[in-house]
Amino acid sequence: MIPQSLLSLLALPLLASAHFHMLYPSPRSDDDDTEPTFPCGGFPVSDNRTTVSSTAFPLALEMGHDRTVIQVLLGIGNDVGDSFNITLEQTFQQQGEGAFCLPTVTIPKDLNLTDGTNATLQVITDGEGGGGLYICADLTFTSSPTVQMVPSSCTNGTGVTAFPLSSNVNANQTNGDGSPQSGSGSSSGSGSSSSSSASGSATATASGATTSQSNNAALFTAGWIVLGAAVLGAAALM
Repeated sequence: MIPQSLLSLLALPLLASAHFHMLYPSPRSDDDDTEPTFPCGGFPVSDNRTTVSSTAFPLALEMGHDRTVIQVLLGIGNDVGDSFNITLEQTFQQQGEGAFCLPTVTIPKDLNLTDGTNATLQVITDGEGGGGLYICADLTFTSSPTVQMVPSSCTNGTGVTAFPLSSNVNANQTNGDGSPQSGSGSSSGSGSSSSSSASGSATATASGATTSQSNNAALFTAGWIVLGAAVLGAAALM
């Protein structure tokens, strides 16, 4: 009979693979256990804000599943709470484990951001078994970023690809294959199953977010799917 302690050790890689990590911008926290907690994995605003361009910035992730859906939202302010009402990237499907980077997450021009404006980035992926996983990064925008290079963490693993979904859906209501999670429709349903008090807020926030259509069009060009090549053109925007 296998000892219980050994069974626990064998299960660790499986548990870790069920989550994702944010490499850039700097996240509030990178705790696997709390990622199901809406809106930011249970962590408050961080003093460690990342200064990014008010035009566009890269988003570097580490993915633990070979197939997932990802949604990228933004809230403007010093402490936005759960008010992520700007959609930077509508939910799309990503395939391939390991490094995944969007080299140019574009900021909608009509936001008219001024230097020093604070905001919080929220990245949502589907939670295996229902709900979503949430990581946030606190940002400060500038029109003159001091860093002119894409960060070294902005890479893509071999065979990593991404594809648009056929309709606008929320990542916390959608399975990795793009189908609705059990008990939810294509555009409605509960948020994280691990945070019942936040489930309604998660749905309302994601459903009511303002989508940047021009950014989505640029995101899913044929060339964008070849992610490694896309990184080369991002430095000029940083």
